[in-house]
Amino acid sequence: MNSRGIVGAIANQVTMWALQAGVPRPPYTRANAIIIETVGRRSRRRRRLPVGYLEDGGRLIVVVEDGERADWVRNALAREGRLRVFLRGRWLDGKLSLTEGDPQEYLGRMNVLHAALVRRHSSTPAVAQIAVASATGNAPARRQH
Repeated sequence: MNSRGIVGAIANQVTMWALQAGVPRPPYTRANAIIIETVGRRSRRRRRLPVGYLEDGGRLIVVVEDGERADWVRNALAREGRLRVFLRGRWLDGKLSLTEGDPQEYLGRMNVLHAALVRRHSSTPAVAQIAVASATGNAPARRQH
């Protein structure tokens, strides 16, 4: 792993800690970032990653920097889209799907700094939507990983 990868991994760990503790870590807060948990396609190990999001008509929208090539997207799609999401202090089951849409339109509605980072680091951005369990439990049953 190069120095940029190490710095990114440390930043992601700090961001995930902050989100779980409810502490803002600019540009991310619980209002604009979630933690995605997938299971590795080959390793079967749980993988977590903080991502910026916005809510749109009851859906969570994420602009994925590397589109369907992103490891977390490939991991979720290998499990029929199943993943878990840490949203507003709770872990919820969710289902990911890639959707048509202009990533720039969604980035224009997201946190300005987050959107700039995504634009800077994107190779093939894509729009993903995540349907999550509601607070009342209307979602797919939780499966063992």
